[in-house]
Amino acid sequence: MPRLLALSFLGLLATACAPRRPAPGAANEPRPDVVLEGAHLRSYEGDTLQVSGTASRVRYRRAGGEVQASEVVVRLPPGKGAEGSPASSQGGTVITAPNMDGSLASKTWVGTGGVVVQTGEGLVANTPRLTYNADARRAHGEDGVTMKGPDYQMRADRFTLSSADQTFTFEGAVEAVLGGATE
Repeated sequence: MPRLLALSFLGLLATACAPRRPAPGAANEPRPDVVLEGAHLRSYEGDTLQVSGTASRVRYRRAGGEVQASEVVVRLPPGKGAEGSPASSQGGTVITAPNMDGSLASKTWVGTGGVVVQTGEGLVANTPRLTYNADARRAHGEDGVTMKGPDYQMRADRFTLSSADQTFTFEGAVEAVLGGATE
């Protein structure tokens, strides 16, 4: 009887220690090397803060430097204008996105799931997808954008945002309503 009990215990232990099978559909996705919950981010170039922010979850793969994050808030500090004065006294640009995928090697990331851009001047833009290049300090979107300012609303097919001087450029069909914009 003790031998049967010992064999049963060893069988239970072997079952508990067996590697877990991947969830259906997850077999093709490599596991991340690092998963961070409640992450805070600061990225510097020399002594200059380039980006700061938070994410509820970050998954990182060393091979290729791939990063996937969820519930992301990114703050881009204001750059210098053409004459060397700060582009904004309000504190830069804030980008929020439900999902953000990027690459540390290319310094490019893509926000998806309903991205919101808020500038220091009080402009608020909404777009389904935004691509940001950290080297150029530029974001662009090809899936349309709506924007609200203190006295206007607009919509455009495509846009480019320079975070250095907080300027938007709109392309394709552009519609604007000026003066006393309403919801």
